[in-house]
Amino acid sequence: MITPKMFPYSMPVKWQSLRDVTELRPSVADWLLNTGSLTERLQALTSHFKVELLGQKVACPDESERHRLSQNTNNTWQIREVILQGVPLETASKVGTNSTVKRQSMPQDWVFARSVLPDNLCNSTWANLGNQPLGSRIFNDDKFVRGEFEIGKLTYHPLNHKAFSPTQDFWARRSKFTIENYELLVAEAFLPDSPCYW
Repeated sequence: MITPKMFPYSMPVKWQSLRDVTELRPSVADWLLNTGSLTERLQALTSHFKVELLGQKVACPDESERHRLSQNTNNTWQIREVILQGVPLETASKVGTNSTVKRQSMPQDWVFARSVLPDNLCNSTWANLGNQPLGSRIFNDDKFVRGEFEIGKLTYHPLNHKAFSPTQDFWARRSKFTIENYELLVAEAFLPDSPCYW
């Protein structure tokens, strides 16, 4: 559930290179290190996929993001944050049978995504992005090149800021994309209900 906090929410992660992370379960690594479209993989698990746009506006990247985008520190950027939601297929197939199932069929928050996008790109090619998944633009354009992943544990829930138990491991990943003269940074937090942990 999203708290009434003003956008942007930010990403509570201390990023690490892959070589510095040793405790990843294979099932989780399969999601974090997959180079294909996350959107398409999530869509395959639900008939009720939704992208909820939390906000998008011109804003300054945080210090960690500026470090990754150091080649273009003088650029103007837009911050875009969304929630990728879905209803597991087993639940979705039962919608309408009774009130209990209807309550259970509410979309779950699966992934919180925060992107740092060039303002020029947002005002031209991506001017009408709206609630469309960013992945549908990136992975349908062969000119995009993805850089190496960084990953890290979530220290608290990015939407309601509730701290996670030390025994709970919830993960996020981040990578930089380049296309022509543009750079953009995409970070994705796999929330507790995410299929990443099924």
